[in-house]
Amino acid sequence: MNIDKAIRKRKKSYKRFMLSMSFIFFILPIAFILSGKFYLFYIIYLIIIEILIFLVSIIKMSNESLKFYCDGYKLKIIFGIKRDSIKIICEKVILVHVEKYENQNKNKIKDIDDFKIIILATSKFRNNRMIAVDLNFLKRYPYVADHYINLKSIYPEKNFYYTVIKRAGIKKYPLLDCIYKNCVYAHFTDDFINRLKFYRENSEKYNLTKNNYK
Repeated sequence: MNIDKAIRKRKKSYKRFMLSMSFIFFILPIAFILSGKFYLFYIIYLIIIEILIFLVSIIKMSNESLKFYCDGYKLKIIFGIKRDSIKIICEKVILVHVEKYENQNKNKIKDIDDFKIIILATSKFRNNRMIAVDLNFLKRYPYVADHYINLKSIYPEKNFYYTVIKRAGIKKYPLLDCIYKNCVYAHFTDDFINRLKFYRENSEKYNLTKNNYK
């Protein structure tokens, strides 16, 4: 399995989807005008279809958008069509975990599951998307809760904040590598390490970069 190829395949699939939606969005009004049947029912029907196409395209764009940058001190993750961002101080990250979605898409690429990245840090860095750990979060992620209890006993004076990165599917794999390289004080769960190992073993891009530094 070449994960870089799988990511490129996903990007191409996304582009084809957006092109097809754009084509349908513009061709329907043209076909309607050329038909000359300007009945109220057809007009309303066309408007509803156009709105649905627009909404589906927006949701798809939002789910697929993910960029990240790291300068060794601060990790910035940008996602969504609004370009919302999460800024995290690397040395403040204390725990990183990945968790597989329970209900996987039947059309997912073979042998590659989608997953969430859960990040715990001791600072929110003026960031609204870093949320204080609460009871609901601990109930939702019991495995992380066990680690949180241990960390809280070690650092009782610290406040803990979390964020969960869900979007972009398998395009999150390179982000795992970036987090691992830069968040040097963090504890990484076994699930995270297994995902990272899978990425590094199946990424031509990673292995090529690694060989260039030898």
